[in-house]
Amino acid sequence: MKMKSIALALALFAGAATGAVGQQTSTQAFPDSYRGDIALTYHWLRTNTQPADCGCFDLNGGGISGSVKFRPRWSAVGEISTEYTGSGPYPGQTLRLESFLAGARYQLLKPEQRHPHALQPFAQVLVGGGHASGLLAGAGAGTNAFIARVGGGLDLPIRSGFAIRLLQAAYDVTTFANGVNDHQNNLLLGAGVAFRWDRR
Repeated sequence: MKMKSIALALALFAGAATGAVGQQTSTQAFPDSYRGDIALTYHWLRTNTQPADCGCFDLNGGGISGSVKFRPRWSAVGEISTEYTGSGPYPGQTLRLESFLAGARYQLLKPEQRHPHALQPFAQVLVGGGHASGLLAGAGAGTNAFIARVGGGLDLPIRSGFAIRLLQAAYDVTTFANGVNDHQNNLLLGAGVAFRWDRR
């Protein structure tokens, strides 16, 4: 997938999220009562094997992430995820990607700008390593590589201790060996639920 297309998609997402939240802010203060969360998310990953011709295909999977706040708008984040396909560009071609990432998250709204059910957008950067296996992994099969996942998400608080992750989007860079440039530009989209615990 072309890097420019991915960057444009993420920019549109960020603009839409900011605009939507701008319509939902309130003068009622929303206390910054939770200090961390654990989220379960479904992942859809768009990737390709070679940079020349797209040869693009989809993987499906999921992830579990955890965050702990160290500032009102900043959190430390860790994420483990896996995506899989049993039929890449052609039936019977398999690929499994496993990722182990850590980084930081930034809440785009100040705590005092929120009300209990306002949308809560965030941006985050995660880096780490990953493992590839399966026929489509080619030269990268059974190897580990660097991964960077840059994007954000949109949470909808339902009640204390629970929120729906309406959207998670990221430009996902992997560096598995492919015999050409050992570089893949991927698009990751997801959704799920987040369980929060209180600061008090």
